This record gives sequence, C-alpha cells and structure tokens, in this order.
Amino acid sequence: MNQDKLTKRWAYALPMLLLLAVVSLAFVSPQNGVLQTLERHLANWRTTYAPEKVYLHLDKPRYTPGQQIWLKGYVVDAASLQPSTKSGVLYVDLLDANNKAVERLTLKTVNGKANGDIVLPANLPLGTYTLTAYTQWMRNFGEENFFRRAIHIIGEETAEEQPAKTAQQIDLQFFPEGGDLVHGLLSRVAFKATKPDGTGIALTGEVYDAQNQKVLEFKDTHLGMGAFALQPQQGQRYTARVAFEDGSKAEYTLPEAKQTGFVLSVEETSDPNQVQLSVKSNVAGRQSLVLTGISRDAVQHTEQFNLEAGQSFNKQISKADFPTGIACFNLATASGEPLAERLVFIDNNDNLNISLTTDKKTYAGREQVTMQVLARDKQGKPVAADFSLAITDDELVTPDLQGLNINAYLLLTSDLRGYVQNPGYYFESNDAARQKALSYLLMTQGWRRFSWQQMAKGEFPDLQYSPEKDLAVRGTLVTDRGKPVKGGEALLYLKGQHLAFITTETDQNGRFAFEGFDFSGPVDMVVQGTDARGRRKHLQVKIDEQTFQPELPAIPAPQSEGLVASASPELLTAGKVELAAADEVNPELTLKGILLKDVEIQGEADMVQPFKLHRRADAIINAKDLPAAPSGNILESLQGRVAGVQVYRSGPNDFRARIRGSRTAPLYLIDGVPVEERSTSMLNQFDISRIEILKDPASASLYGGRASGGVIALYTRQGSEAMQEVEPGKYIIIHRAQGYSKVREFYSPQYDGKTPASREPDLRTTLYWNPSVQTNAQGKATVTFYAADRNTTYRAIMEGISDAGKSGRGSTTFDVSLGRANP
Repeated sequence: MNQDKLTKRWAYALPMLLLLAVVSLAFVSPQNGVLQTLERHLANWRTTYAPEKVYLHLDKPRYTPGQQIWLKGYVVDAASLQPSTKSGVLYVDLLDANNKAVERLTLKTVNGKANGDIVLPANLPLGTYTLTAYTQWMRNFGEENFFRRAIHIIGEETAEEQPAKTAQQIDLQFFPEGGDLVHGLLSRVAFKATKPDGTGIALTGEVYDAQNQKVLEFKDTHLGMGAFALQPQQGQRYTARVAFEDGSKAEYTLPEAKQTGFVLSVEETSDPNQVQLSVKSNVAGRQSLVLTGISRDAVQHTEQFNLEAGQSFNKQISKADFPTGIACFNLATASGEPLAERLVFIDNNDNLNISLTTDKKTYAGREQVTMQVLARDKQGKPVAADFSLAITDDELVTPDLQGLNINAYLLLTSDLRGYVQNPGYYFESNDAARQKALSYLLMTQGWRRFSWQQMAKGEFPDLQYSPEKDLAVRGTLVTDRGKPVKGGEALLYLKGQHLAFITTETDQNGRFAFEGFDFSGPVDMVVQGTDARGRRKHLQVKIDEQTFQPELPAIPAPQSEGLVASASPELLTAGKVELAAADEVNPELTLKGILLKDVEIQGEADMVQPFKLHRRADAIINAKDLPAAPSGNILESLQGRVAGVQVYRSGPNDFRARIRGSRTAPLYLIDGVPVEERSTSMLNQFDISRIEILKDPASASLYGGRASGGVIALYTRQGSEAMQEVEPGKYIIIHRAQGYSKVREFYSPQYDGKTPASREPDLRTTLYWNPSVQTNAQGKATVTFYAADRNTTYRAIMEGISDAGKSGRGSTTFDVSLGRANP
C-alpha cells in the first residue's frame, strides 16, 4: 500500500479516534487502570477483610452504684450494615478512668445480635466510665474502630468529687475545602473551635492580610463550627483574630496557600436530590483527572475528564446513586496521584420508621400499659425485625435526646475519628440548619489528607486475629525447652457420666485449637499433649489466656457539668431499691453439654489413667477407713475423719465441706478431673477407693487459683490400682475455660392481682427493658408491662436494624398519675 493511501486512511480515521478518546475521557471509564485497580482493591476489602461495626443500645445514660446496666449489642458488616455472619462472640468491657476493667462480658451473638447486663458494684466510685464493645475480628483494624460510650455513675455530692477549675486552652483549626488553599482560586475554609474536653465553643472572628487589612468577618453557626470563602493572593499570608464566647481572644495563622494546585468544591445542601461538584486549577497545561465517589467501601461514581488552567469542571451527581451515609469524593491524576478529597453526608431518608403508641396517655400507679409497635420501611411496607426497647423515668434519668443513637453511630460517628458532640442532633430533622451543621462537621472533623491512597495502592492491614464463630480453647504444645511440637496431639476431656474427649493435631508451630464450645460461666477442663510418637515426657501444654484489654481513647468523652450534683435524692432512693439479680449456679456440664451440635465428640471411655498433679497429700483415707454414710453422700463419711476439715449438712442428703481457715469451697477432683461440689452427691460411696485431701496452700497451688480453698481428690475403684503421678506443669493440665457471660432476665413486676405484690414503693428508674421485641410480617408487635409508683413521665426508646441493613429508632412518652387514670 502506497504512502498516499495510508495518509488518506489515517486522515479518515483520526477524527473518529479523537472522538472516541474524548468520549472515554469525558464519561465513566471502567477501563481506566487507576479505577480498575481501586475497584479491585475495594472488592477485595469487602470480601476478604469485611470489617465490622458494633453498636450498644443501653437502657439509660447514667446509673447509681449497685444498679444494673441492661444492653443489647448489634454486630453488623461495616459496608452493608447487615447483621454480621463473621463473628459469633462479642466482648464488652466497662473501663474506669485508669483503664482498669470494672466488668468484662463475653456475649454470644445470634444473627448479629447479643444481649447482656452488668451489675455495678455498690461501692463503685462515682465518675465517668467508658463502655467498650468489639469483636476479635475488629482488632485487625485498630482500636479506634471499637464502639465506645461514656457511662456516668452518679451519687451524692461530696467535696472531693468536685473537679478543680482550670484555665481553658481553646483549640481552633482551619481546614481548606478539599485539602489546600491555592493562589488565585476561591476556596471555602471550614473551622472548628473546641475546649479541652472536646466540646465546641462559639466565636466571632476577622481575617487580615499581611498589610493588616481586614479581608472578611466570620462566626460559627453550630458548636464552634462554620466556614468562610477566601481567595488567597500571591505573596500574602492571612491571620484570623478571634473572640470566644468566654471572653478570651486569640490570633491564629491560616494555612499557607500553594503556588499551584487544585480546588475541589462540593455543595450538598442546596438541592435535595443532587450533589454539585466543582473543580478548579491554576496548573499550566491540560490535566487528565479522575473523580471518584466512594461510599460503603464501594465505588459509586467514577469519571475521568480533562481540565485546562483557568477553567472549571462542574458536575451534578444524583444522591440516589449513593446509599445513606458518608460519601467520599476524591480527585486524582490519571496516574493515581491524589489531589483533593471531600466528605459529604447523603441522606436518602430510608431509615426504618418505628412508631410506638400506648393505649392511654395517662395511667394510674401499677396500672397495666399496652404498647403497640409498628415498623415500616421508606415505602411504608412492614418490616419484620428484632428490636430492643427501654422505658425509663424521664424526670429522674433525663435522657440525652441529642446523644448517641443507632442511626447516628452506624451512619456517621463510626466513620469519623475523635469525639462528636451531640451526634443525635444531626438526625433530629432534615432542615437546612441541620444540613449545614453536618456539612461543617464533615469538613472539619471528617477532613483528612487522601486516606484513599492506601486503598488505591492495596495497602491492607495484616490479619492477626481470626473471626470467632464460637468459643474455643487454644494453646501451644512445646518441649520443656520451649521448642514447638509439630504434628503432636492435644486431647481435651471432661468427666461426666463417662470420660468424653476430643483430640486435635498441632501445627508446625505447635499450635492447637478446640473449637465449637457453647456454654456459660467457667468450666474446668483437662488438656494433655503427646508428640508425634506418642511420648509425653518433657512436654508442656500452654493455654492461651484472654489478656487483651482495650485502651481508653486519647481524648475521652467530656464530663457532664454538675454531673454528681445532678443525682437528686429521689434518684438515689430509687437506685437503692433497684436490686441486681444474683448469679444462677451453673448446672454440671459434660463435654457433650458444652459443645455445639455440629461438633463431634470423638470418644467416651477411660482413655487415660486417673492422675494427680500433687505428689504428697496432707491426708489420705482408704475405702476401708470410711464409714457408711446414712445419706449415701460420700462427704458425710468424712465427718470427723480429718482434722481441719469441717463437713456440714446444707439440705436433704446434701453436704458441704470446708477446710479450716478458708472461706471458699475446696476444689473437688474425681479421678483427677475437676467437678462441682454438688456432683459428689451423685457418687456411689462404695465405688470410691481412696480420698486425698490437700490443706496446705503450697501443695494445693499446683491446681491453680481454683484450689485456694484446698483440694479434695476422690478416686474410683477401677482406677485406684493404676494411679499415675504427673509432673506439675508438664504435659497434662487443668484449664478453667471461661464461657459466655450469664445473662439475666429483666424483672418486671406483675400487678395483676394474681401475683403477690410488694408493699414497698416501686420507684424503678428503668420501668421496662426488653432486648428482643420482634415484629411480625405485618411489622407489628405488642408489649405489656405495669406502671410504677411515681407521678412522672416515662420515655420509651426502641432501636434496631433490619436484615437488609436499615437502622431505625422510635420514641414516645406517657404519664403516670397516682390514684387516677385518663383514657
């Protein structure tokens, strides 16, 4: 083909190629390498990593010592907000100001939900505590992602509890929209002023240039936050002179403008349906840029365009393209270099609509209240879901109506760093003032320099912690020199009616795990190890202990002003009559009873010889020296047989033993396996061949803290001739496994005339708590309870989240007037 024909063909094809190039640059370009990489990494993040969020609904925001915290935990996938299927165990810690755990809960989650309670000690010091909730999987992504909530413990005012007043050092920061000020380009500059406790403070101010000429005036619009427009000029530096509401004044230097750069401006409040974006630049030449909109860990909008110096790119993006929550708009070069970022809040008004109605407005004391629940979605369709409901005395508890709630946390504060004051305010209504305030919050507290850059590069955190589907016993088998035993075997067993066991192989690091446990409270287990050749000598079993405790945030939630003094005498009286329920004693558990149904027990037999860790006992009694017990209880046979051992009757055929000098029950062993004290009553005394008693704390300490009250070891006839002594701390150990925390049931008195009622005044501040109110297919549910003995107003607050990931909150009030009721 000659040169003329080639020239003609290129002349014909070139305009079409240019047109295709322009089209590919002007619109969404899924083939762009940066966008492809970003979307691929985000998809990997959502599937492989899939972070979780946790939210706790509490019955009230403040308590007195001795009261009970009732709580419901919601564990959701961070992207979809649907109930998480990754974690089956939720941890809740109540931390004091010194980061010491006052109480720790381990809760079982079912379909992303768990409920529990914390009994506050009667002598708990007054002050502000931090309730922290997390899953093991969440630890991979940093403690800043844990749920935290301030809990105020209030009581009588004392002089020591009054905090000393100190001079306030106000922090005022300025945040150019998108990230930078650029010479010659008009930009908005957001600001935020906070006191040392993190709360906002009102201010007015003026901006001056280098020649001391006033450029503009500004003032905050909400909690010390606001914004002003500034077009920085070449060679100028700008200073803000500010007066705060407390009368103090200060001067601040604004961020220095860049010689060249880009400005990303976003307006999300003027149009209810559109987000308006504008990009300006003073960079010479044509720039190929990429704009992305990311929300819920997914790219919701992508666009590539060219921009000349002095020109602007304007775009309207439909809010309906984004899910409700924080959206992050990023501007980058075509090669992926980040240039600007802006966070906005998209509100599609699609949260659940929960309505609560009572059959009356006013009730007499102790009259039955019937409450109807109706849950609907955005389209008004009924929603079947599991909600939590708290009803409290509105006068004594004084709920923080602008405080944290399920919508504010899951959709807003969980994606921000640091303390957010009055987060519930941003969800009270959808008026212009609230939208502006939310915009300023995201321009200041949400401002960050290109956090998406790590995602674009595929810089993911190391996964150190596996998700916990259920409870597990994990550990390591090592030699006495600390070398891991590869390919060995760990065996775990409990003795119930039979000796049941499960085994597992150790990996190359000597690690082993017994999974699939499902029980509450502590259970003693025996774990032994052997190497690949069946040898036990010179081996050690080491069990992993749960020692992790979260740290308090660097900036704790502020103390409430007059917190201690706010505890009225009526509240203190009410707190004293709210008695916390006592723990129920666990029934004796066999291995079959503490495993999930799909976990197989590998055997029930006498797999190991009876063993003892001790080498010397303080007293040994053989069967021939034991008299027959009239009750049939083997402990009765010990009466008067061993000095320092006291045996007493605690019920029909029920006996207890105590070793003199100890306030706790001894550790009971049957053929070396720990059992509960009451289990001895089920033994046939004629099957016992030998009883060994350890009274000395030194020898009993081999069995751990459980043996602080001494040890009573019983051995059956079939194993007595083959007794095996085990070197302490070697291949066989007794491990006290901690199960799920015991969950109490909220007590709601029945004043129906059928049940005997207390004559004491009913002054409960939490009138009703139900962690599981389930609406049916019509979105309806009915709850009933009884009013108490105070002339007051009660507030009901219901929260929850649907299986589709839509959260919701409903509230209503009703009155109680003693002696009368109105329809």
